[in-house]
Amino acid sequence: MSTLPYLPYIPLEVAENIIDQLGEDVRSLRSCALTCRGWNRPARYHLVASILVQSREDLYSIYDYFASNPRMASFVRSLSMSPVSGDKKPGCLLEVIPVDLLKLLPGLRRYCIVGLRFYYSDRIALHATTFIHIKTYLHVEELYLQALRFRTGAELARVLIALPRLQRLEYRSVNVDITTADTSRFRDKCNMLSEVTVCT
Repeated sequence: MSTLPYLPYIPLEVAENIIDQLGEDVRSLRSCALTCRGWNRPARYHLVASILVQSREDLYSIYDYFASNPRMASFVRSLSMSPVSGDKKPGCLLEVIPVDLLKLLPGLRRYCIVGLRFYYSDRIALHATTFIHIKTYLHVEELYLQALRFRTGAELARVLIALPRLQRLEYRSVNVDITTADTSRFRDKCNMLSEVTVCT
């Protein structure tokens, strides 16, 4: 009669530290989630802490998942909108705030909008209701913008002002077509903003 080999017991605290070190290694986190019941919860926490939306289909499936798993929705800390290169209308993800999804994510702290480099010719066109939705539903402390093109500096400033809790801003390869527009009226509007990182 064969017996199972002895497997050493790993204390849960040690396992949690190992899982914490895996960071954003999704494949390893999935394996940890399937290892045992004790490892499942901390691994799942890391798996949903940072969400990437690359298509409208992603948006719908992520919404459906969190609508049926509200406890998991509370673990989400970062949401990134980043259309894939094959998307025919990347602006749909970049110009619209996913209000229904944001309502499900009370712990969201970071919001990322990442455009496609070869779509620089298409500038972002934010509707007035988008600014209202940003102010109403997007209560983040960090904003990350990359590979985007705004018509004026004032339009970019309106995005920042619509985020009253914004403390940290990072942007890379963000272009503004008209930089001569008067933006003095926006001065001292982002009172909590304390850190800005700019990469061209």
